[in-house]
Amino acid sequence: MFLKCPLSFLMLIASVGIIPTYSTLTQLHIVFRHGERAPTETYKNDPHINVTWSGGWGQLTNRGKLDMYLLGLKLRNLYDGFIPKYYFPDEVKVTSSYADRCLMSAEILLAALFPPKDEQVWNKDLLWQPIPVHYVPRSQDNLIAMKAKCKKYDEEFANVFHFEVIKKIDEENKKLYEYLTEHTGQKMDSVGKVELLYNTLEIELLHNLTLPAWTQNVSLEQMKKLAARSLETFTETNFMKKMKGGVFLKKVIKDMETLKKSPLLYLYAAHDLTLVNILRTLGYKSMLKPGFGASLILELHNNSQITMLYRDDIKSDPERIALESCGTPCLLSGFKTALKEFLPSNWELECNE
Repeated sequence: MFLKCPLSFLMLIASVGIIPTYSTLTQLHIVFRHGERAPTETYKNDPHINVTWSGGWGQLTNRGKLDMYLLGLKLRNLYDGFIPKYYFPDEVKVTSSYADRCLMSAEILLAALFPPKDEQVWNKDLLWQPIPVHYVPRSQDNLIAMKAKCKKYDEEFANVFHFEVIKKIDEENKKLYEYLTEHTGQKMDSVGKVELLYNTLEIELLHNLTLPAWTQNVSLEQMKKLAARSLETFTETNFMKKMKGGVFLKKVIKDMETLKKSPLLYLYAAHDLTLVNILRTLGYKSMLKPGFGASLILELHNNSQITMLYRDDIKSDPERIALESCGTPCLLSGFKTALKEFLPSNWELECNE
């Protein structure tokens, strides 16, 4: 439906030196992955199992904190002609996942985006101001963490692993699974388990920790591909896309349609899976594993036209992207029509039909 080029669903318009047209920009939605974190878990035979991570397991590292500050500066630089100089609550709405790393990422990004100026300076020795970040518990969140209970979705997700395409992947990687099981000391028999292991190894490498000798006999790049495929399984069918990314996109469309009653800027502190769910609902077909600080931006121009940008990690330049069926800019009405199949009308009802 949306596929235009072999790399992705999107049509690449530009990648460097993007200059938004401030005179026509009327609303921004920015969803970003948190900064670099410590591992959320380890494996039984991990030689670094007793490493003390600053802040604790799953928390932002110092580099991750700096990355979020830099992302805030980049967004300020990119949209300085549109994002207000001063923070006012009726102009900015910030929503986060329940996870500490996301809440902290939002706070740090905001510190760079809205340092207090003039009469908003309340402490000349601390150029920072408190800005509210909203979230709901994990079990209630169907927007960002996307973990709220959905009976029909859970049944469909469980069935995904019986799909021939997934069974084929498991069969093709049977020897890798056996090798990883032998050396990690725990069962490795699915793309999901490989993803969790890869995430841990990736972060250990980022922190110059020497990986065990057995890792020299496996391809970390292949493990990364399997990890990306694991993220895809959460939106394997159109119904699953609707129940995940569709919820977020429906909210964006609604906020754009009610512009006069809505803030100018929406920020969402999220996870890699959040971005994958949204991008695949938009039609992304190539495997994707967003890096730390990856972000998707939806711009509303002239109250009626949408353009989109995607940054794959904190170091990447934003690329302008577009739905094949709509081009860029895409009329808001056309954007809504193109995604009609994936926008839930009543999420709770559809979860329990």
